[in-house]
Amino acid sequence: MHVELPPEWWTRRARESCWAVIIGLCWPLGAGAAQWDFMPRVSLAETWTDNVSLAADGLEDSEWITELTPGFSLTGEGARVKLTLDYDLQALWFADNSDFNDTFHQASGTGNFVLAPESLFLDAFVRLDQQNIDTSGRVGFSNLFQTNNRTDALVFGASPYHTGRYGDWAESLLRFDYRGVRYANTDATTINIEDSDTQTISGWFGSPANARGLSWRTYASQSTTDFEQAQDFRFDRVGLELGVPVGLRTRLTATGGVESDVTEDSSKGGLDASFWSAGLEWNPDELQSLRLSVGERYFGTSYGASYSRRGSRGSVELSYSEDPTTSSGLLGNDSVFQPGQRPGGSATLDTRVFLSKRFAATARYELVRSVITARIYSDRRTYEDGAGDSQDVAGATLGFDWDIAPRTMVGLSADFEQRDFDGAQGQDDYLDLSLRVVREITRTFSGTFRLAHFKRDSEVREEYSANLATLSLDARF
Repeated sequence: MHVELPPEWWTRRARESCWAVIIGLCWPLGAGAAQWDFMPRVSLAETWTDNVSLAADGLEDSEWITELTPGFSLTGEGARVKLTLDYDLQALWFADNSDFNDTFHQASGTGNFVLAPESLFLDAFVRLDQQNIDTSGRVGFSNLFQTNNRTDALVFGASPYHTGRYGDWAESLLRFDYRGVRYANTDATTINIEDSDTQTISGWFGSPANARGLSWRTYASQSTTDFEQAQDFRFDRVGLELGVPVGLRTRLTATGGVESDVTEDSSKGGLDASFWSAGLEWNPDELQSLRLSVGERYFGTSYGASYSRRGSRGSVELSYSEDPTTSSGLLGNDSVFQPGQRPGGSATLDTRVFLSKRFAATARYELVRSVITARIYSDRRTYEDGAGDSQDVAGATLGFDWDIAPRTMVGLSADFEQRDFDGAQGQDDYLDLSLRVVREITRTFSGTFRLAHFKRDSEVREEYSANLATLSLDARF
């Protein structure tokens, strides 16, 4: 059930929320110079589920759901601009529970602009979707389920930045990054969910990336997240990195500096804790790179890693990072947030600061008529409010898409996630299995049949499962 917003929300929040969208997606520089491509679409679907409210075992209520989803995609590209925007309006009608009838908006867009050739640029983005609020409550992976644990989440940002080149001896980058998170139509919950604004100023100055011999780089950043009522979060960092080549494609690195210790006071920032790390960089060619590091930070021993490889048939990427952040920081971080990720999605949408130790690896391999994708991830969150709470999340996803016949594709996916809550909250296991068959009837008209099974096993919370069968018709114009 959605909560009605006060009338003044639109006058106050709409002004604050949409300025980055207006700048990023309607910038006059791109309006006349870009080549535009507009493609409308519409989808009509009928779904049957045996547990529309994700009720506990034995209390299930089946339902037929009619879904109408008109939408469009818009792209624009020119010499100094590149724009993308996707939008869907999802309307749902429930046969036996008309009180559940509702409409939802989903949108995602990016804009990249060259304000001054080779020196001044602007990036902007916007994303609107629906999120689970409390990961210990009933968790659904779509708007078809009525869990009383959902909210509309609008995330947007704009980031102007300047790059400089100083002969063959130095380069620089200066960036200002603004990101906003706005919630609306929020179900009643005990979680302290608040809008936020994050502003980050960062920059570095050092040797060119392709320089041979000794490399050096100084960098600094300050990031502040302002909540409506909760305590703000601020994190500062200043450092120096040196690199020494030990081979044609290999470099040893050493980094040192000072940063904020958020365990003392997460709102004051400052440079009260030293850090250092030693690492290795390996770049054998343009298609492969590796970076490893180990060191000491305010919370103890720290590690970092990244690896990527691209080939003619596929790619592999992995990363490991350790940083203090908030749920707002995760929603606004494209390298962490995975749109449509199931089953659990993002962290609980509260305002607490936590240390995130996150590992993620993805792989994609293309065969003659099929594509295999895999993803594994883990994230340990230790909250820095003195309560000592923590949460461990680990999961794996496997997908297989097969062109079984001309104009016919079969897709299989399996998602598993385990959430381990510190203390008496216990452990939750999620399983999501899906089979879909897509038939292209004409070049612009297709049909999809999908079967899905979703299940939660829990040590201390109610357990539930749901089955779905969906038939949809999709048209592009």
